[in-house]
Amino acid sequence: MTMWGRTLQFLPKQHQREGLLPWVIGVMLFLCTLALASGLALGRGIDRWSEGLSSNLTVQIVAEDEVERQTQTEKALTLLRATPGVTSAYVLAEADVLDLLSPWLGDVPFDAGLPLPTLIDVTISGPEAVHIEGLKTRLVAAAPAAQLDDHQAWMTQVLNLAATVQLILIGIVLMVVLSTVAIVIFGCRAGLATHRESIEIMHLMGAEDSMISRAFDERYLAHGLKGGIVGVMLAAGTLYLIGHLAEEMGQGLITATLPEANSLLWLSLLPLFSAIITMVTARITVRRALSQLM
Repeated sequence: MTMWGRTLQFLPKQHQREGLLPWVIGVMLFLCTLALASGLALGRGIDRWSEGLSSNLTVQIVAEDEVERQTQTEKALTLLRATPGVTSAYVLAEADVLDLLSPWLGDVPFDAGLPLPTLIDVTISGPEAVHIEGLKTRLVAAAPAAQLDDHQAWMTQVLNLAATVQLILIGIVLMVVLSTVAIVIFGCRAGLATHRESIEIMHLMGAEDSMISRAFDERYLAHGLKGGIVGVMLAAGTLYLIGHLAEEMGQGLITATLPEANSLLWLSLLPLFSAIITMVTARITVRRALSQLM
């Protein structure tokens, strides 16, 4: 802070009450970064995952008689492959069906004698390429034991859950930001109380409130920047570790919602955001308090 051409420093470089403030801000930004990254990654993963499901249909044919089931399977395949908008339709192998059932039935051997339905995997060119209700009607007419599943009911539940989680994460971010603002306000008031006599003397010497508050601006700008860098570095390391540990988990919903390395570049802006928030909060708090001293 300059006064009459000289630099005037009335705040010590490291005050005891402010020593932990950058670390508290770092912890807050760590939580905020994790919540933001998780929310954005969850949205991208759900969109990508649901897009893949919306272009796939599953036809299940359940008939006790094997010959009848095979006959209806051929009729269903003929109808599906002749339907405009259907790009492919093929019967899943028995091994693939057992893999789909393994989460519920465990490892079932091929010779277990378990009656398995016939599953037909259908790929369509787009979500609106096929009229689902009309296809269901034609399919039942051709193969009465056929059941068409477009995954919409299950996808709706998953999307509702994802939206709820995202709202919770947004709430966490807002609470962290408000908590950080409250911590900065408390620190500013503590600093003003500590240096009250020095501030009154500077007022008598003709110092303006803007000159005094500038010292707090610079101090809390540095606090916010330092804490932001620490918090973002910890969060980036945590996200990288989670992604590394989940690499071998396959392409399911969990791995689909993990942040990608290229999408984390925006994290470099968060320390600047933290510094601006702390500086603006300090400026408003200090100037309001100084106006009450006059």
